[in-house]
Amino acid sequence: MIRHALILAAGRGRPVADPETPNCLSTVGGIPLVLRTLRVLARAGIQQVGIVVGWKASELRLRVEELVASERLSLLDLTFYENPAWDRPNGLSVLAARSFVRERTLLVMADQITAPHLVGDMVKVPASGATTILAVDRDLSRVFDFDDATKVRLAPAKDNKALLHVSAIGKNLDTHDAVSAGLFVMSPSLIACLDTLAAASEPSLTEGVAEAARRGLVEAYDVGGALWQDVDSAEMRQHAEWLLRVYGDDLHHPDVRGTVRATGMDTLALIERLLAEKDAPRYTLFNPGPVMTSARVKAALVHYDTCHRDEDYSGVMRRLQEKLRPVFGASPEHEMILVTGSGTAAMEMSVTSVVPPGKKILIIENGAFGERLAEIAQIHHLPMVRLSFPWGSLPDPAAVAATLARDPDIAVAAMIHHETSVGVVNPVGAVGRLCRQAGVILVVDAVSSLGVEDLDVERDCVDICYSSANKCLHSCSGVSFLCVAPVVWPRIEEIPPRVYYLDLRRYRRYLTELAQTPFTPAVSSFFALETALDEFFEQGGGPARRATYRRRNLLIRRVLTDLGFQSFTNTGRESHTISTMRVPPEISVDDLYARMKARGFIIYRCKGALSRHYIQIANMGDLPDATVDAFLGAMADVVSAVREAARAKERGRLRSL
Repeated sequence: MIRHALILAAGRGRPVADPETPNCLSTVGGIPLVLRTLRVLARAGIQQVGIVVGWKASELRLRVEELVASERLSLLDLTFYENPAWDRPNGLSVLAARSFVRERTLLVMADQITAPHLVGDMVKVPASGATTILAVDRDLSRVFDFDDATKVRLAPAKDNKALLHVSAIGKNLDTHDAVSAGLFVMSPSLIACLDTLAAASEPSLTEGVAEAARRGLVEAYDVGGALWQDVDSAEMRQHAEWLLRVYGDDLHHPDVRGTVRATGMDTLALIERLLAEKDAPRYTLFNPGPVMTSARVKAALVHYDTCHRDEDYSGVMRRLQEKLRPVFGASPEHEMILVTGSGTAAMEMSVTSVVPPGKKILIIENGAFGERLAEIAQIHHLPMVRLSFPWGSLPDPAAVAATLARDPDIAVAAMIHHETSVGVVNPVGAVGRLCRQAGVILVVDAVSSLGVEDLDVERDCVDICYSSANKCLHSCSGVSFLCVAPVVWPRIEEIPPRVYYLDLRRYRRYLTELAQTPFTPAVSSFFALETALDEFFEQGGGPARRATYRRRNLLIRRVLTDLGFQSFTNTGRESHTISTMRVPPEISVDDLYARMKARGFIIYRCKGALSRHYIQIANMGDLPDATVDAFLGAMADVVSAVREAARAKERGRLRSL
């Protein structure tokens, strides 16, 4: 077990707070960085700590000794080493403490926060050994400042394929698998490598590790989702503050991985260079669709020109059928009808194609999208019964049962699964069982729920369920699809078409006979949808995505509540995808929207009567944890700034009295 730890605290670096105070004495989470590090080391069982000082060495040494004494960290045996060349490469700091490194030693940076359990795990390795162990993070989506990060290329060990070695390291590696987390179990062999390099020049620590890697002397230790953050700039300090505020001093974080950088990153880099030439700002979307998409999905949009009437493209259609069925919980007999158009196109196709002449459609509504169902029925002069519930309340299955019993002319019922405008998930299963007993076709809108909320068309007795690509499936807008049960087709075969482009039976005929669509599809968006579905299943399918969304949503709700926002609903059936929140009284919806947009984030103004006082924050799409954290940090800063301005204004008013 490792008992020695070396802290590098010599350099000046970019100031993260007071430019005349060493960064490691700056407070993060209310505690000086160096004290936080010492606490973690003591908790991990470290007994001897070496600290390399340089810039303002006397001030730093005195302050560290005071902190140790006040914290009663007497079990830590401190030794200070001075690096007079503190303004030159940090490999010299390691060499300044060469006498301390008599066995494997934990090496940490003074300007960093690290999850205590990660440090605790790393010190469990044997104190003897020729290899240095480098903590690496392979979840590149979580890296706060990727350009500043030290990249790492990994390779299997020759004698043990399960063990990964570091084959190359540097900030500018073209190909890489991970980044350095800035935490090492350093072998004395690393000192030897630095000595070799020092004979020709002044080496950095990274250069020393690269030399050791060339000799096969650096193993990789995957942090496995553990949180860490360098604090090398004011922005990084702000992010570190936020991580501690959200996850606590233990930085406890569920091991749910984000999207890693894939081969599509090369294509994405090209796209971003082209976008950079355009006069258009870049925003991170926290609105309920379109959503942020992965590099791999973006890359799928770039392809050779394809004819939609060719057999190769029919293969895409067949594969989409197979990949969409399990997302809906559908049987092999269910047919997937793909439409070029938004979710509203699928909504209109469903409503207009299934109501027999002389029969009625029951619209169950409790928000804006339920009302849209009614608008479509009204425009097409379909006989309609509207069962309306207040926005944000849940439809009552007993009221649905009574309505069906009163009116035998109702042939179709339609409702929204996740009423996006208010953020509640409606009881589709209960309504589905009632409709099945009454012989009524149930049409369900799952535009903003498919892939995350609990929905199974067979279990829930849903006859037609439609959704779109650009919500919880993380694809591009412009494609929607309907899952149609086999019992539907004989019941609608005599219904005359009410629309041309959105005739459901026409789409089925082209699908079954040709594996094509009747009209030219959005070819590129279909490719992107297939890629998004591949990612969906590779990441664990519905249960895994639901867990990720649930974690994000709970975090967003908790933080916004702490900031003074209030949830519009408390039904117990709030969605995992959207938070509908009343803004604090000190700030208007428009002001909050503008301030967040200025910081690079798009939020959503609510619809209808909620638009004056409520916003929606969607946690859909490819959103790395670092992005969510940065977003919440920006929200906290905006609200704090508005409140401070209000207090200053009040102080000015009082002084004028």
